[in-house]
Amino acid sequence: MPRTILLAEDHEDNRYALLTVLQREGYAALGARNGREAVELACEHSPDLIVMDLAMPVMDGREALRALKADPRTRDIPVVALTAMSLTVSSEELEAEGFAALLTKPCMPPHLIGEVRRRIGPPEAEDLAGAGAP
Repeated sequence: MPRTILLAEDHEDNRYALLTVLQREGYAALGARNGREAVELACEHSPDLIVMDLAMPVMDGREALRALKADPRTRDIPVVALTAMSLTVSSEELEAEGFAALLTKPCMPPHLIGEVRRRIGPPEAEDLAGAGAP
């Protein structure tokens, strides 16, 4: 079963494009339109990684991160911040808040896939149980 990425992005075109990139790489991908949806989907599906836009309606990325980290079901899921506001936030600041990393918009496919692979590896987990078996 492929590893699952939850992408929280309020701009439909951006969300669709990034979900398509993830799916073409072989990951299962879920999309959320705002932070509240992201929290609900994370609780329901337990994704391997969340990529979270910071500026969204209903619940922004920082508020959603606090909700995820406060819930025992989701607190250990790494969350990568996604923002166009790279001049007003630093990766150090975001990591201090609990984000695993920072991706800036526009997010090019190689950057997205590179960060996803750094955080959770390839789409399919290697079958270690069968390694070396006759």
